[in-house]
Amino acid sequence: MPPYPSTYQIEEIFQDGEAVPQVLSGIVDHFDPKVKVTVVGHEHHLAGDTQAHGHFDFFSDLLDFSKPSKLQILRVIGGGESPWACVEGLATGTSKGGKKFHHEFAFIIRFNLGGKITKMRAYYDSAHMDEHVKVHHEHKAKNTN
Repeated sequence: MPPYPSTYQIEEIFQDGEAVPQVLSGIVDHFDPKVKVTVVGHEHHLAGDTQAHGHFDFFSDLLDFSKPSKLQILRVIGGGESPWACVEGLATGTSKGGKKFHHEFAFIIRFNLGGKITKMRAYYDSAHMDEHVKVHHEHKAKNTN
């Protein structure tokens, strides 16, 4: 048996096809207590090292979780004999600003021998995220006036 999670086990960790809030919670459950999460990018409000267990909190600022959402795993490469894997995915739903949310992303992750995620590099579509943040703030300002 390989020492690290297999492609299939990694797909299970990322709960392919489930609602975004449940998926994010499940991923965090697989974080090692000392996990290092880095959002890759320049001049982007999410870029840099983040507090791992709060890393996905920004999704609750962007997505309207009262409406259907889904995380779909498009591809997993690695795992099994290698501690490293790449997860390519698509998150869909409705933003809090009422716009369609269709976000493609990739995570490069490293597992320890216990199957916990010790490193994660997140590659987000930063222009897409920034646009939804902008619309969310405009919507929020409009509703408070």
